[in-house]
Amino acid sequence: MRLVILIAIGLLLSSLTTAQKEAFNYLDIFDLQMVADPEISPDGERIVYTRHQFDIVDDRRYTNLWQIDFDGSNHRPLTSGKSNYSSPVWSPDGKRIAYVSGKEGSSQIFVRWMDSGEAVSITNLQHSPSGLQWSPDGKKLLFSMRIPHQRPSIVSIPSAPKGAHWAPPPVVIEHVQYRADGNPGFIEEGYRQLFLISSVGGAPRQLTAGLFNHHNGTWAPEGKSILFSADTTGREDLDPNNAQIYEMDIQSGEVRSLTDKRGPHSNPVISPDGRHIAYTGFPDVFQGYQMTDIYLIDREGSNAVNLTGDFNFDASSLQWSADSRSIYFRYDQEGVSKVGKVDLNGNSTEVAGHLGGPTIGRPYGGGSYSVSKNGRLAYPLVSANKPAELAVSGAGRAEPNRLTGLNDELFKSKKVGQVEEFWVVSSVDDYRIHGWIVTPPNFDPDQQYPLILEIHGGPYQNYGPRFSPEVQLMASQGYVVVYTNPRGSTSYGPDFASYINFNYPSEDYDDLMDAVDYVVNRGFVDEDKLFITGGSGGGVLTAWSIAKTNRFAAAVVAKPVINWHSFAMSTDIYPFLIKYWFHSMPWEDPEEYLKRSPLSLVGQVNTPTMLLTGELDYRTPMAESEQFYNALKMRGVDAALVRIPDSPHTIVTRPSNLIRKVGHITGWFERYQ
Repeated sequence: MRLVILIAIGLLLSSLTTAQKEAFNYLDIFDLQMVADPEISPDGERIVYTRHQFDIVDDRRYTNLWQIDFDGSNHRPLTSGKSNYSSPVWSPDGKRIAYVSGKEGSSQIFVRWMDSGEAVSITNLQHSPSGLQWSPDGKKLLFSMRIPHQRPSIVSIPSAPKGAHWAPPPVVIEHVQYRADGNPGFIEEGYRQLFLISSVGGAPRQLTAGLFNHHNGTWAPEGKSILFSADTTGREDLDPNNAQIYEMDIQSGEVRSLTDKRGPHSNPVISPDGRHIAYTGFPDVFQGYQMTDIYLIDREGSNAVNLTGDFNFDASSLQWSADSRSIYFRYDQEGVSKVGKVDLNGNSTEVAGHLGGPTIGRPYGGGSYSVSKNGRLAYPLVSANKPAELAVSGAGRAEPNRLTGLNDELFKSKKVGQVEEFWVVSSVDDYRIHGWIVTPPNFDPDQQYPLILEIHGGPYQNYGPRFSPEVQLMASQGYVVVYTNPRGSTSYGPDFASYINFNYPSEDYDDLMDAVDYVVNRGFVDEDKLFITGGSGGGVLTAWSIAKTNRFAAAVVAKPVINWHSFAMSTDIYPFLIKYWFHSMPWEDPEEYLKRSPLSLVGQVNTPTMLLTGELDYRTPMAESEQFYNALKMRGVDAALVRIPDSPHTIVTRPSNLIRKVGHITGWFERYQ
């Protein structure tokens, strides 16, 4: 009897504890901490990673470096403060790390001696370095840096006399890529070059030159040459996807080409035995989605073999095994980011799964990984209900060992929505559409809830079972949130992704409605309270969908493309978009652009619609949102235009903007319940 009473009391206390938990709320964003960019030491004994935190006063994300042993012991900070530390990389002997920091006011390269903890800046650069790579003997560091290019002045005119207050001078632009989303203002013309510097400091030596970019610099194992990719035609901005792989002797400066066929040849890495080069790429056939494979060539550049031709998932982030017999790589499969391993015969296996990035936004793929010489693996492990934590696994080990619990205490007092996977067969054809349902905290399946359909962008992207503060904030306000991967999404094979080539928005609308129908038929959704939203490509599909149906009570169209004709000539990616998403130039076949534009269907829209876009968005410029807003107002449809100041395409760069974004979305939906 006493045992029964004790069990009952325990259950009651457990119930009370659960009930006392608060739902995940806006200000909890600032308490989150996330793991990213783990780098495991060559001997596999230690991991250095970047820890992401958010400052509620500065409204900024800050990153610091932390270290932990492979067994989870000796967890301690290497840096602290608000200077942002990034890109750690171990020296070959494991005694030092190099990294980039703005601690001294501008981004510089630092080297830290791990035994003493002494860290010094070894550069005094005028521009930000990236792509740090230690030489095999540890005596040098290879890095890349963008160097401005000055064109001759067009005019020769007198300058203002001393004390005069003339108007500001004009901005003269002659280069193709003069804007890039996330970079306010105009970008001066410049090209990425490779540099070499002693690991104990001194003046760097510029290795490359020319009016083209040099990417992915990496060392040959002998330490006498480097590999890189570049499009030496000088037409990279207007004709992308044509970079070749080159090898340079760092003493003589002699350069030889290792590839020559059309298509991007990127991310070259040389096997430790020096016999083979692996790289990523595809034969370019000028269409929006083309699957990226792993190719293998011998050291001289001949005998090219596609190692992943039958793999059917995009490969990236290549790392050789220490024995030169296989290559690790990153890929996404059915909405899950993974690490794979392929041998030189093309046989591949999964090594790790559920990699995650340090996002506070939507449930996109992300995450990097690192492999030691003895095959130990370090990576950020994410779940549907918690942010990324550091995990490790041994050579051949299937189950990861999670080393950190940065958010464990926070989530002991917070409740988040549960995430459920589902599949539905498309009503258009036999494609199976993958999706997830996020239910509100304290969800009761016998009640009915309002539903938000949240649509991903890209469109060549994917959602998955990854912790998403943005989605969780919607669920915490009492909504069932549904997100899916309609056709065009990656991670389901090339046929599924390429279906929308030259056809987007394609039949995505049908896939989305099939998912909504599935969830509605489960019985816990109020059909009179259906809402729809999405950003970027998701904004396109939201605007497209409300022209096809009146089933949604309200919509929020975030950072959309409304008019492909105007968008094609104003987005920062205009050369790529026109060449790979359309058959003709906008002035050659304007009808092709119009028929795929939500603007062409605006006369059918009756749904109350909010437009929400960053004022510094150069990817889907504000004028796109303004066109739709103006058209809706002219038709008498309820509409609002929300302009996020100082915000690029990635609205959630500032944590407060995530709060504002979700607040405006759910506030608009509340108005129409």
